[in-house]
Amino acid sequence: MYTVGKLAKKYGLSRSTLLYYDYIGLLRPIQHTKNKYRQYSDEDAEKLDKICAYREAGLSLKNIAQLLNSKNKSELATVLEQRLDELSEEMITLQNQQQIVVDLLNKSDLPDTCAMNKDTWKNIFQEAGISTKEMQRWHVDFERISPDKHARFLRFLNIPEEEIGIIRAWSSAPQKILKLKKASEDFMTSFFHIYEKVDRKGPGDYESTQRAFKLCKDLPDNPSIIDIGCGNGRNAIDLASLSNANIIAVDIYEPYLQEVQRNAKTAGLSDRIITEKADMADLCYHAESFDLIWSEGAAYIMGFDAALKYWKKFLKPNGYIAISEAVWLKQDIPEELLSFWTEAYPMMRDSKENIKAIKKAGYKILGNFIIPQCDWDIFYDSLETHINNLETEYTKGTDGHMIIELTRREIELYRKYKGYYGYEFYIMQQI
Repeated sequence: MYTVGKLAKKYGLSRSTLLYYDYIGLLRPIQHTKNKYRQYSDEDAEKLDKICAYREAGLSLKNIAQLLNSKNKSELATVLEQRLDELSEEMITLQNQQQIVVDLLNKSDLPDTCAMNKDTWKNIFQEAGISTKEMQRWHVDFERISPDKHARFLRFLNIPEEEIGIIRAWSSAPQKILKLKKASEDFMTSFFHIYEKVDRKGPGDYESTQRAFKLCKDLPDNPSIIDIGCGNGRNAIDLASLSNANIIAVDIYEPYLQEVQRNAKTAGLSDRIITEKADMADLCYHAESFDLIWSEGAAYIMGFDAALKYWKKFLKPNGYIAISEAVWLKQDIPEELLSFWTEAYPMMRDSKENIKAIKKAGYKILGNFIIPQCDWDIFYDSLETHINNLETEYTKGTDGHMIIELTRREIELYRKYKGYYGYEFYIMQQI
């Protein structure tokens, strides 16, 4: 028989890893003693040996549980063949990165003592004849294969945390601001600045927030809520007025969080709304921290499917997620509108496809509805007035000017083809 400590030591694992395996039902001890000490048998140890081998092969815990519970040998072969295909794809990517490093070593005479930072790294790429597009592709591959190592590498270059969050967000989910192929710090600052004084950062209103919140029927009296991609905190304030919750408002852009603090103070809610500067794709919270995860018009930054998968672990059992997402509302989309949004947000789908993704991610859908078109009119009218006032700040050819022109085109196409797309709220519960 083995105690938790002895079995963990035998396989070089932490005690918490075995406790977690017990919690998810992957490896339960043969018995608990009266003092609640776990006891593992030799058979349990053999099972853990298999788990470790599968983990070293890169299999997910979900796949491992599937294999351990299966008596079909062909199922093991199928899962391992899928993993082999994944590894082959990753090897191709790594070989491409290896070639880039070889080129850097051959073509750059960087002194050994040179301090490494973002500008130095960019210069190395340029000296090696590597284009901006190839450099962006390198980040995307790095983030996909090893997000933790990518983050550490960016910190090694002494890049500020805010910019690291931005780079990782676009690396994992390229979107319209990247399609301009100018994902620089100045560009992102201009992008955020243009939306700073807009009352809402996207279409929405109190009534839609209230309608979505009411579908979360079994929340505790004092629910823990996180508002991800909170903008200036309008949604967080609405949620606070609808509940007795303490709310964490999360965003990557510091000026937005300062707006949240001002708006919360004005509303008399400073004691119930706290702000947190964080990357929505790299949240530093414990598992099962929240009764409700809220995100209006922001999940697209990391991708709707990726957000559903990643944020799920932060939900308490039977917790809720409420997300509004851009969707196509009609068929036979006009070519110029489709072309614009294929470039701006290629992952935009219709409601049916999004609901499929929700169910596939392990949620049950509690309700969904389209937010009123008048909210888009109000948002675009406000945004248009704002960018007209900002226009003199940016000369032609600058990042800010490019963003303003892109935004004008978006507004123009919306007005020309009203009703072809909108935001749909999805309210779901973890199964």
